[in-house]
Amino acid sequence: MFDRLIALSQEKTSEKRGDLLIWISELFTEGAENYTDAETRLFGDILCRLVDQVSVDVRAQFSEQMAPLSCTPRAVAMRLASDEEIAVSCVMLEQSTVLTDADLRDIAASLSQGHLLAITRRKGLSETVTEVLADRGNVEVLEGVTRNATARFSDFGLKRLATRGLDYPKVLLALSQRADMPAERLARAMASFDAESRAKLENIVALSPDFAVLLVTEASDIARQRKQELETEISSLLRRIRQRLGTLDDAIVGFADQDRMEAVAELLVQVTGLEEAHVANVLNHDNDFGLAVICRSLSIGDKAYLDLSRLRAQHLRQPPSLAEAWAGNYAEIDRASADRALYFHRMRQAVLNSEKRA
Repeated sequence: MFDRLIALSQEKTSEKRGDLLIWISELFTEGAENYTDAETRLFGDILCRLVDQVSVDVRAQFSEQMAPLSCTPRAVAMRLASDEEIAVSCVMLEQSTVLTDADLRDIAASLSQGHLLAITRRKGLSETVTEVLADRGNVEVLEGVTRNATARFSDFGLKRLATRGLDYPKVLLALSQRADMPAERLARAMASFDAESRAKLENIVALSPDFAVLLVTEASDIARQRKQELETEISSLLRRIRQRLGTLDDAIVGFADQDRMEAVAELLVQVTGLEEAHVANVLNHDNDFGLAVICRSLSIGDKAYLDLSRLRAQHLRQPPSLAEAWAGNYAEIDRASADRALYFHRMRQAVLNSEKRA
């Protein structure tokens, strides 16, 4: 094999450079887990140099090979993700877990609409990335990020997306239909419009009363229907668990395998009686203590908690190693401590609710 590599390295044609690129990439991936950081960087440097010497088709093939791998050298991931040819960059932008939020922001801030559109298809887009997409994207990008169910939006990003949507009513409608976009949040974003944006919105409503009705009612109808279907599903599941036809651990592992964070949330709400807002907060926060307390109080097993932690890490765009750390912390929490922590939370919430009613 090494003789073959040496022979290929002495060939200067684009075709032979392509063969050399594929051979070295295969050599890297076969032993990636055993390489030191310095060796990985060296492979990355060599591969990046070769990438610049091969055809678009070979770069696209190479990108497809490297995009799903967590061991891909970051320099290689960035080189391919930044390639001017969308056939090369799109798969890396859509799939690579090596790319950080900062990397994606930089690419989204400077490259083409095709690059931005590829980013909209990623799972678990963070608020910092969607802010850039909302600011720079064309209508196709705006619709793409709005229809990405796993994308998250900051208040700033939501306002920017809603403002841009004034020129593209389909974007506003898609935004209103998101399951994680309650009417009051969208209303708050629109309430912060400047005078020019308010005038645009009023013009849309005036020209298309039907659209105004859709914006207000269709979103709530869709969200309500989805919520009812999920509540029914989880209620049925809990009945089966009470009949000893399954366990909470089985349910959590199954939902984790199916990438259904919303189902996990509804399950925890129904089985604990905790507020939806509290459960949503612990699931979407990178601090693991709140969720660990809830799960330990339910006697969730370590394996199920690890699967749930991996699902959370994926949705929060955190490295898999953090899920392992969360699982290690979970093993240190005992049931009595978890029960006490939940007791104090419920007491505090009862006081707050009492003050609100007063």
